[in-house]
This record gives sequence, structure tokens and C-alpha cells, in this order.
Amino acid sequence: MILKLSSFIFPMLLITGCSVGQKRFGEMISEKVRARAAYDFDCPIADIKVNMIDNKNFGASGCKQRGTFTVHPAECTPIIMTEDGVDKYCQIVRN
Repeated sequence: MILKLSSFIFPMLLITGCSVGQKRFGEMISEKVRARAAYDFDCPIADIKVNMIDNKNFGASGCKQRGTFTVHPAECTPIIMTEDGVDKYCQIVRN
């Protein structure tokens, strides 16, 4: 299903707005990682610390736990995505 959506949606995102940029992309994805880690670790969101490893991989720690999280799908990059695209289509998966 993601493949069907990506062939239509991602070209539309390129047409409909400017890319989000590296710094803002990192901020937005870090917030998504923080929320996912808080849920996975059963830990208050304020206690979660996030480190960017690269554009696709993030580390999170809190409440004596830590994990690595990956951004999906592959098209979710600061070059391609708009802010709206990051918000709606980029997902965080724990490794």
C-alpha cells in the first residue's frame, strides 16, 4: 500500500511546496521520535532525550531505557518532504 501511495503522493509533495530543510526536518522527526519513545518506554515525554544519528536513524533514551528508531518510508527526507509531508507521512519505527 505504501508503494502505491508513494508513487502518487511524493511527486505531489514536490510540486505543492518547498522542502522542509535539514534543520527543521531534524526538529520535526526528533519530536516524533520523542513521542514514540515515550510510548515504547512508558516514560514521560519530558524525560526522553533524542540524538540524531543521521537523517534516517535516531537514538532515544529515558527512564533507564534506550532504543534506536528509524524514519520510514525511504522517501521521507529533508530534500523531498514539505513540513506537511513530514507531519502526515513520515513514520517512526523502533529497531
